[in-house]
Amino acid sequence: MIKPIDIITNPPFNPTQGVLYNPFDLLENFDPDNALSLTSTPDFQSFIYFLQQGRTTISDPYAAMMEALHDASIGRGLNAFLATEVQAGRRPVGIMGGHREPRGSKTYREVAQIAQLLSESGFIVASGGGPGCMEAAHLGALYAGRPADSLTSAIDRLADGAFAELPKKIDEIVVKDNETLTWTINEDIASELHAWMLPAWKIAQELSSQLTSINRSLAVPTWHYGHEPISPLMTHVSKYFLNSIREDVLLTLASCGIVFSEGRGGTIQEVFQDAAQVYYRDKKNNSPITTMLFLDSKFWTLPEVQDGKAHLPVMDLLKQLFVGTQNMTEEEYKRHIRLVDDVDEAVNIIIENAPSAGQVVQKLTNIGISNIDPELMAERAAIFESNIRK
Repeated sequence: MIKPIDIITNPPFNPTQGVLYNPFDLLENFDPDNALSLTSTPDFQSFIYFLQQGRTTISDPYAAMMEALHDASIGRGLNAFLATEVQAGRRPVGIMGGHREPRGSKTYREVAQIAQLLSESGFIVASGGGPGCMEAAHLGALYAGRPADSLTSAIDRLADGAFAELPKKIDEIVVKDNETLTWTINEDIASELHAWMLPAWKIAQELSSQLTSINRSLAVPTWHYGHEPISPLMTHVSKYFLNSIREDVLLTLASCGIVFSEGRGGTIQEVFQDAAQVYYRDKKNNSPITTMLFLDSKFWTLPEVQDGKAHLPVMDLLKQLFVGTQNMTEEEYKRHIRLVDDVDEAVNIIIENAPSAGQVVQKLTNIGISNIDPELMAERAAIFESNIRK
């Protein structure tokens, strides 16, 4: 059913938020018994506001100022959060991948397992905060410290039902008629998204009182892709209006490496944006190479579509970029730009290649995080090593 919606004139968000969201802040008003309740959440209302104000070409100066204030305040909140996490001995690592990866797939399970093990090894997992592989990353972190079979059971639970896959045509949930200038919402799609969200929301609710510091994970989503629902499985959310800010922040903060799982356009954008950051690292000051791991070697190397899926063979291009231009040595390339087919292998490489505590702090300082006490660096390093040994 297509239903007209009113113009939202007042920002449905706090422009001076100042701290990161938790998912239940953004999903306030979500009702498991009301199939349309997702559209009443602050998250979805902010998405509608973003669309109605012109997305990135805002005509109303007030709306532009409110959105800019919000993104700046969220940036400050992110800085404070990361400073606290690093000071507690947890280093940021990224996991990227497709938003349409089905729950329960081999890739989904491997991403969740990698995130679980990394969270247990002294890292804080960061993702783009959406569905698919991003959701899997936060699910894995949520189950850190719990038996592996409990994570398997949770994945089976999410994969059981009609909405193991993200509903189709979600980008059509809110549309504008350019002739009548009216806005409408597709309630059928809204109901499908509610059904898709519900099992993850229930898991997050059930575990909310049992979480410890190793279960923290960071999501960096954007209302630019607001039709993609956020996952309720993350613990901290740094959500932006401008996707350009979000992408730069997400890739830069992952100072201990990024695991790239199967994806399409968005994931490829992140691969080469990260490659650009690695290429232009501060070599004069011996800035470390951020490890890039590519999960599923066949997907990232074979151009043939033997399994019925498009493959994205990026490795030859990356080798030419880094080794062919003498940006790094052959040995550095083999150590830091890697194909992996095994969960434990991926985790071990991240651990082995992780930069020192001082290097992590320096990289975070370069993106404006200056409130980390340098006197605690030695203590942080000891915590890092202790976490790795565990």
